[in-house]
Amino acid sequence: MALLLLTNVGCSSLYRADVSSLYIQNKSNRLVPIASNPKTVKNKNMAFDLKSYQWKNRLLLVFAPDENNPAYQKQMQLFQGQQADFSERDLLLVEILTEGTSRASGEAIDEADVVKVRSRFQSPEDFRVILVGKDGTQKRSDSKPVEAKVIFNEIDAMPMRQQEMQK
Repeated sequence: MALLLLTNVGCSSLYRADVSSLYIQNKSNRLVPIASNPKTVKNKNMAFDLKSYQWKNRLLLVFAPDENNPAYQKQMQLFQGQQADFSERDLLLVEILTEGTSRASGEAIDEADVVKVRSRFQSPEDFRVILVGKDGTQKRSDSKPVEAKVIFNEIDAMPMRQQEMQK
C-alpha cells in the first residue's frame, strides 16, 4: 500500500505494507487521517447524539482548539486515574477539538456531530469545560481547567445523584 503524504511544501509517496489511509499535515505539523477506505468513511467515526445520553449519562464536554492546547493538556492530566469516579457517576468524557479528532469515551466522533455539539453549547474555539446533567441541561461551565474533585462534588450535590447514592 502507498501512503500519500501531503504537506505545505508538496507531496511525496511513502511505502508501507500496513498503511491504508491518506494523511494530511495539520497546523500543528501532525499527520491526521483524511480518509480510510472510501467505502467505509461514513462508518469511520461514531455518531454522537446528545439526546441518546439523556437520562442515562452525565456528560463532561471539554472544548479546545487542539490536543496541544496547554489548558486541554492540563485538564486531561487532572482527569488521569479518575475512571472509577467517572463510572460511578455515569459520567462520560467528551473531547471536542477544533482541529484534530474529537472523541466520546475515547472513540472518534463524526465531524457533523461535533458541529452540532458546538452549536448547541455556543462554544467558541477556545478552551471550555461544560458539565451536562442526565436531564440534558448545562450544569456548569468553566473557562479554565477544573479539578476532577470539584466536578464530582458538584455532581454529588445534585438531587438525582443523591437518589442514586441511596440505592
